[in-house]
Amino acid sequence: MARVPARERRRQLVDAAFRVIGSEGFAAATTRRVCAEAGAPLAAFHYCFASKQELLAELTAQTMAGLVAARADVHVSGDVTQSLRATLRGYWETVEKDPNRESVLMALTQHALHEPELADVAEQQYAAYHRTARETLEEIADACAVRWTLPIAQLARMLVVVTDGVTLAWLVDRDSDAARAALDAFAHQLAGLAVAAG
Repeated sequence: MARVPARERRRQLVDAAFRVIGSEGFAAATTRRVCAEAGAPLAAFHYCFASKQELLAELTAQTMAGLVAARADVHVSGDVTQSLRATLRGYWETVEKDPNRESVLMALTQHALHEPELADVAEQQYAAYHRTARETLEEIADACAVRWTLPIAQLARMLVVVTDGVTLAWLVDRDSDAARAALDAFAHQLAGLAVAAG
């Protein structure tokens, strides 16, 4: 049997942990179960990761990177409301395309809040969300020649809170029409906080 390089084995174990958490829940993601899902011997886990916490930190970082990249797509026109609406609709398409990613990431966030060794994982995750939201709002303001009447950090937090809330509600009820309507309404309200630049 060919030996699997450590880097490839790490990737396999991270992917396996993602599948296990997504399909069976966080409690099922034991090192033994993750290795079985990856088709790897248990010893391979300890060769690749110092602890389960290290695996979860890497899983969170990789999942978050994909989500932030998806959220970073900004759709601009000359109109603030339409730009916000199109950007939020674009984000929503990524949620519906991969709801498992959202479920896993939320489960990891909750777990990180109760694990001292993962204390900084949730902070880094939300710092990235807030940074992405800030950049999105700045890009829309520049493209539409407006300025925001509230501090950009405050608006970015509002944007993250709303997208998180709508996503969590949708994971429960799968009411896509209601989710899109909520995002459209928020786009309209947020646009009311923009005024012509200069």
